[in-house]
Amino acid sequence: MKLLSLFFVAFLSITGHAQSGDEANSRGSVRAGLAYVYDFPGMTGTAFQAGYSFPLNEWLQGGVGVRHIHEGGYPRTNAVREYTNANSLDFELLFVPVHTENAALRIGLSYTFSMYNIRRSYAVYTTHDGQSPDISFPVSDSKGNAHGTGLVAEYEYYFSNAVSTGVKLQVTKAYDGVVMGGPFVAIRL
Repeated sequence: MKLLSLFFVAFLSITGHAQSGDEANSRGSVRAGLAYVYDFPGMTGTAFQAGYSFPLNEWLQGGVGVRHIHEGGYPRTNAVREYTNANSLDFELLFVPVHTENAALRIGLSYTFSMYNIRRSYAVYTTHDGQSPDISFPVSDSKGNAHGTGLVAEYEYYFSNAVSTGVKLQVTKAYDGVVMGGPFVAIRL
């Protein structure tokens, strides 16, 4: 079912983009940006994002991008520094409720494929007869692939027909629940 949904979104994107006859409205843009990352166990870090976005029609925009996330911290114990290093491939379908000649506001959904390398440390309680429990935090390193959905909101301001800047906020669930937000710069092709 997920594969069918992904195929339907891709088909809708290609069909909507191909039927747009307005030259100015059909120009895509290359984007790059940095983001502050907050991972729900309590770690923080940064993400570098790059991608390509394109209008599907007057009210929809599609996008594909890559992201590198590096975050770390001590969310459970001061004895173990936990971290996440992840690379992801992201697909977006955004609704554009507000668009003027100078700005646009977009909200929508994303789907993320993530390749991660993480270190976690969860509490383990060992009980002994008649004694208080011992608490330890063993280290668990893992690598893997994950995928998940997310919510996206962004505001973009157009300086000219060729250059714009904006702010993007994203909540996603791929390897952990993650909130990302930060500025980006776009150049229209």
